[in-house]
Amino acid sequence: MGLKAPGGLTPDELFASLCTGAHTAAPFVDDRLSRDTAMLASRVGEFDAAGYFSPVEARRLDRCQQLALAAAQDALDSSGVPLPPPERCAVVCGIGLGASATSEQQITELVRRGPRGLSRLAVPTVMPSSTAAQLSLRFGFRGPAVTVSAACASGAVAIGEAVELLRRGAADLVLAGGAEALVNYGAMCAFLRLDAMTRNVDEPALASRPFDADRDGFVMGEGAGFVVLCRPVDTDSALGFVLGYGTNSDAHHLVAPAPDGEGAARCMRLALDDAGVGLVDVNHVNAHGTSTSLNDLAEGRALMTVFDGAAVPVTSNKGTTGHLIAGSGAVETIMTLWSLRGRLVPPVAGLRTIDPAFGPLDVVKQEPRVIPDGFGLSNSFGFGGANASLVVGLSPSAG
Repeated sequence: MGLKAPGGLTPDELFASLCTGAHTAAPFVDDRLSRDTAMLASRVGEFDAAGYFSPVEARRLDRCQQLALAAAQDALDSSGVPLPPPERCAVVCGIGLGASATSEQQITELVRRGPRGLSRLAVPTVMPSSTAAQLSLRFGFRGPAVTVSAACASGAVAIGEAVELLRRGAADLVLAGGAEALVNYGAMCAFLRLDAMTRNVDEPALASRPFDADRDGFVMGEGAGFVVLCRPVDTDSALGFVLGYGTNSDAHHLVAPAPDGEGAARCMRLALDDAGVGLVDVNHVNAHGTSTSLNDLAEGRALMTVFDGAAVPVTSNKGTTGHLIAGSGAVETIMTLWSLRGRLVPPVAGLRTIDPAFGPLDVVKQEPRVIPDGFGLSNSFGFGGANASLVVGLSPSAG
C-alpha cells in the first residue's frame, strides 16, 4: 500500500494524524479571490519529488499524476511481491476530473496566445486515461490499463474492479487506487458554485466536520492511494484482504444523493453479501462522511437501515484530510485496514455535536476507539448517485 494525503505521506503517518484528530485545512490563496469567495484547502505535504521523477518528468506531469505515481511506487516498493510476467500485471485507476490544473493552464495559454500557446503534450496529459497510462508505462505492466470514473466513488470502484479482474483470471497482480488534485482556481471555484464547500473559513479546525450538527460543506483536498492486489498465495505476507465489493447507483439526481439512502444501503448489503460477512462481525465503518448536509444525512440513514440499531463504530477521515474526490475511496480503504491492524478507530476530527438526526449511530468523536478483531466496511458515494462499498479484513475469508 502507498498513499500521499493531507496529514501523511505514508499509511502510518496518516493514521497517526487521524488518531490525534489533526486538521489540515488552510486558506486557499489566489489573487483572483475576494473575501466573498474565500476558500480552504487541504494539501499534501512536501515529498521528495526527486526520489520519484527526473526534473523533465516532474515538469510534464500534472499534480494528480505526480501523486498517483508516487503513491503507486511506494505500494510496489513495500509489497515485496514477486512481479508476474508483465502481460499478467494490470492497472486500475480511479479518476474524477483528472489533470485539472494542466487543463486550466492550457486553456489560459490558448486564450492568451492562440493555438501555438498549447503544449504538444496537452492532449495526452489531460485525457482521463492519462494517469493509468503513465502507471502502466512506468512499471511496464502490459495487462489491462483501466480508468474508472465514478466521481467521488472512483478510488473504491477501482479497487473493487481490480478484485474482479483477479477473480476472473484476467490478471495475476493489479495495481489499483485513485488520485485527484483539484486544489486550483478553476476547480475550486466550480465546486464553490455548487455550494458543496464549507464557508467556515475563519475556523479551519472546524471547517470539515462530518456528522456534526453544524456541518456546512467539505474542504477540498488532494491525494492518492494505491494498493497491490493479488490472489492469496502466501497469506502471511499480506497486509490485508479485500473480501467484498458492492457498487450501484441511486438513479436519483446528478448531484444530490437519494435522501432516504436506499441506494447506499443496498450497496453496503451487496458488499457484505459478497464477503459473506454478517453485521455482528463488522467492527467499524469508515464512512464517506463528506461534511455536507445532504450526503451525511443520506449516509446516516443508510447506515441506520443496514445496521438496524447495532452500535458499530463509525468514523470519517475527511475531518482530517478534506475531500480527496477520486482519491478518497482508495486512501480510506487503506485507513480502514489500518484500523483493523491497530484495533483502533480514529475519531472524526472537528466533530463537536453529533447531529440528532443520526439517532443511534455510534460516531467516534474526540478519542480513538479500541475495537476487537473483525472486519471493516469502507463507503464511497459520488455525484450522479455512484455508490461503492468494500469489506476488508485481516484474513482471506469470513470463515
